[in-house]
Amino acid sequence: MIETKYLGLTLKSPIIVSSGPLTQNIDSLKKCEKAGCGAVVLKSIFEEQIEQDANKELESNSEYLGTSSDESFFLSSNKDFYIDKYMRLLTEAKKELSIPVIASVSAKDMASWIDYADRFIACGADAIELNYYPISSDKKVSGADVDKAAIEFAKVARDRIKAPLSIKIGYKYSSLANMISTFDRIGIDGVVLFNRFFRPDIDIDKLEFTAASAVSGEDEYAEALRWIGLMSGECSFDFCGNTGIHSGESVVKMLLAGAAAVEVCSVIIKRGFSAIGEMNGFLENWMQKHGYGAVSDFRGLLAEERRKDGYNWERTQFLKTIG
Repeated sequence: MIETKYLGLTLKSPIIVSSGPLTQNIDSLKKCEKAGCGAVVLKSIFEEQIEQDANKELESNSEYLGTSSDESFFLSSNKDFYIDKYMRLLTEAKKELSIPVIASVSAKDMASWIDYADRFIACGADAIELNYYPISSDKKVSGADVDKAAIEFAKVARDRIKAPLSIKIGYKYSSLANMISTFDRIGIDGVVLFNRFFRPDIDIDKLEFTAASAVSGEDEYAEALRWIGLMSGECSFDFCGNTGIHSGESVVKMLLAGAAAVEVCSVIIKRGFSAIGEMNGFLENWMQKHGYGAVSDFRGLLAEERRKDGYNWERTQFLKTIG
């Protein structure tokens, strides 16, 4: 009844457990499936984290390494250790789970993106999700150049990665609509809106740099909802809503806007795996109440292209409604 199609895959539920702490070991992955999710995205492999950890190991063992070639071999071996560990998790997940398993990749250069993706496809990944998130902090780089780089990245990825492919992006681009439409034209299978980035903070007592909460709030889905509502009627690929989806109601909203699926994490961290079943139950009851027999019956019903009042997705200012 609540089955959906995403990236060409059949999901028994539109709820996907996103890359994160809940998808980094097989026991937790089994709990995700048992709770009723439609797919899982394995915790992303981060090239920068691998390099940072490898460099720490190098410093700890520097007295045993005599030459630069020794150091290069050590770093390469350390990097392969982490990649092999990820591949073992992926292989085990494919063996133990009956739901689709999506591999998540975050790298610094294109060669690494492709290398990781190829390895994971060989291990049986049902799809690849690429985390693309440049920080445009260089004042000499224009917004147009940032957008162009994202499009070039997507073109190469689509040409080289032979599997269902989604890109998980942020929303700070000079022309997000143009970029999303271009992704569609070059054959990307889906876009996840939006990536929830690391958020810096300051400890005012210790006068130190720290991290803001990594857990999303219940009102953080609005930006993804807006852009899915704006673009889903214009694109042939699949949209997946991400960030701030904490209830069955927000799942329904995303589907009405045109999403094929949603990714969740924080709500499970806060309330446990039972949250997945509760959201599925809400969706089923809502569909029955409104007479829908399948998700496809109402998916995108409120997208901009299908509504006379679709202009509301573009509103940025409040209008006077009282008195």
